[in-house]
Amino acid sequence: MKRALFVSMGVLALAGCASGGSSAWDFLRGHISARSAVLENWQPSDDAVARGAMQFAFGDFGGLNSDAMNTVALPWKLTSAALVLHQSPDDLSQAALRRIMQGYGFQYPETIANWPEGAGAAPRPEAAMGLVLGTGTRSIPQIELQIASTGCAACHAAPTYDAQGRPEPNRVWLGAPNPSLDLERYTQDIYRALVATSGDVDRLLAAARALYPGMTAREEKTLRDFVMPRMTDRLQYLVRAGNGPLPFHSGHAGVTNGVAALKMQHGMLAGDEGAFERERGFTSVPHLADRTFRTMLLWDGAYAPNDGRERRRMMPADAIDPAHINALAGITAYFTVPTMGMSDEAAVRAVPQVREAFAFVGTVRPQPFPGTIDMARARRGERLFAEACSSCHGSYEDSGQGPRLVRFPNTLRSVGTDPVRAETMDEALADKVNASPIRRHIRAESTGQYAPPPLTGIWQSAPYLHNGSVPSLAALLGLEERPVTFRVGGHAMDLDKVGVAYPEGYVPYSHPSEVDTRQRGMGNGGHTRMFGGLSDSEKRDLLEYLKRL
Repeated sequence: MKRALFVSMGVLALAGCASGGSSAWDFLRGHISARSAVLENWQPSDDAVARGAMQFAFGDFGGLNSDAMNTVALPWKLTSAALVLHQSPDDLSQAALRRIMQGYGFQYPETIANWPEGAGAAPRPEAAMGLVLGTGTRSIPQIELQIASTGCAACHAAPTYDAQGRPEPNRVWLGAPNPSLDLERYTQDIYRALVATSGDVDRLLAAARALYPGMTAREEKTLRDFVMPRMTDRLQYLVRAGNGPLPFHSGHAGVTNGVAALKMQHGMLAGDEGAFERERGFTSVPHLADRTFRTMLLWDGAYAPNDGRERRRMMPADAIDPAHINALAGITAYFTVPTMGMSDEAAVRAVPQVREAFAFVGTVRPQPFPGTIDMARARRGERLFAEACSSCHGSYEDSGQGPRLVRFPNTLRSVGTDPVRAETMDEALADKVNASPIRRHIRAESTGQYAPPPLTGIWQSAPYLHNGSVPSLAALLGLEERPVTFRVGGHAMDLDKVGVAYPEGYVPYSHPSEVDTRQRGMGNGGHTRMFGGLSDSEKRDLLEYLKRL
């Protein structure tokens, strides 16, 4: 089936329509931009970590604009009204919208458990955590539009877990991977809702008024006169082209397909009818604790700083200096291209804000393991880790707050795991990156291998392997069989096996996904040789130690 790009409305791309840009060209080409509403109402702190936490949790990094609306950003009032009207026509309320968004794994926390001390009270997100909203305006003509995009905290904020492994969605931990965010379901449902509701403009706008009684006449006119006609034309084109919003599959809850999204932004998937089945380089969202030890980023180590240094090098803790942090921030700014639909030039402009966010990222620690740990086993497991794991995953030393990473080798390895993700970052895409304005910050390479990550926060990172194809540490270590299929999303944690669990009588807080490891890109094999000589008792010792990281 042919898949067309989801130009998320193609909104306002008309001369003289709307511009929040800073140049005459932006004005003439019809550009509009906005800023995170939370940051607009924020008085910046003198504390760098506090400023970084605000950018990480609520920053827009320049991604709220009409250019980003060509692929990712959304006219929020209209989109959310379509979702509610399609899924809950008898209850057009914010409560219904919240239930719908929670079903995709978005969170509405009352508390950020690891908010920096001295940073004041954490603000509440205007919508869901990680959904960044801002309103752009224009006076010629009279334009007003609330724009939404996904920020860092959509993927990198997780519920905390209690002593029984039950999730606490009202209390989140920044920097931990969100295991329930289902971008594929979210995108498909938005598309279906807009197709189903856009034929009756009056009804759709009435639903928007019901959800947002404070919506101005100016914004309603913008939606009716500018957004709806272009959105309807685009939807009709997509339906005729094959009834699909994206040229690639985004995976399931807790995984992303960033390489395919980047290829889409660079026009590499246009007209490629085989892309939907081929481009399945799914990756599990990583924990951000100790990621500043990395000298190359992404699961395959494809991005390294363009500073002439060897990308595969040992990184001791005392080498993590401001220059290294700034280099990683320069790379990370480019993540806004696939995730927020920004241009390469806009990603370069976002580097200062990403550097601010890194002041917080560098402090991220995992939630302490909430269950019990057999310390005698863990001490034996520490020795086993040093023998079997540290050459790839780094050396830890005990401290008063548990093991701390002190050296990280930054290697590339092939350990028999599913190769699809490494293959999708091909030389053609690396060449695109290296020819873009981001080249002053990134040296991209198609490595064909995987970069073993730090294991700090591993208990908080289920399911496992780069593609999230193994539900528990017990299964990864070989204490039990790796299942062919399992569910993930809205789950509890089995604190004994350390992994995804749905106890009897448990009600998931989001819609679970079915993981099928027989699908392309989801193979659950490999990463077994290092455990082959261990007895079950030794594997249990190692598992107990991993709980402490």
